Amino acid sequence: MTSQLASGDLISDRYAFALYELSSEKKIVEHVLENLQSIKKLIETNKELNFLIKSPLISSNDKLEVLLKLISSMDLNKLSITFLKVISNNKRFSSLPSIISQLININANKRGDVMADITSAEDLNEEQRIDIKNQLKDILGNKLSLNYKVDKKIIGGLIIKVGSKMIDTSLANKINKLKIAMKGA
Repeated sequence: MTSQLASGDLISDRYAFALYELSSEKKIVEHVLENLQSIKKLIETNKELNFLIKSPLISSNDKLEVLLKLISSMDLNKLSITFLKVISNNKRFSSLPSIISQLININANKRGDVMADITSAEDLNEEQRIDIKNQLKDILGNKLSLNYKVDKKIIGGLIIKVGSKMIDTSLANKINKLKIAMKGA
């Protein structure tokens, strides 16, 4: 299991780094990032597309064809489309969301940004996001990029990850601690 996870991360790292280098050479990093972030958001919000991307039963060419039809209205850069074709040819579509996430991380590191993942039980409104960002800026500095995720399993509260550090104020975590304490009593 661990070796699969490590090789999956290695694959994502390699593709993301190669794409970053190519887009950097052509001075189109921001445009490629915008393209791929839009694609990632589409995959995350569309359950059928997410299932299609991850399914080993559907050919890479079919995945590419469906994805290209769905994103045809977007102003995609030529490099972004070529990248999707390379992913398809190499049968790496299931790694696409991970590759995009890694590309975002590489770009943030190159710019000197601090990346933080914020997980909440419900989608945060704009006021809550601004409040969280302002509080974290006080601690981590101005070059801060936040990724927001929703995970209903945490019931309430937040989980904040910055690098290898994690602050878990979720209700699920508090309930688990209470269960452990009660077993020990």
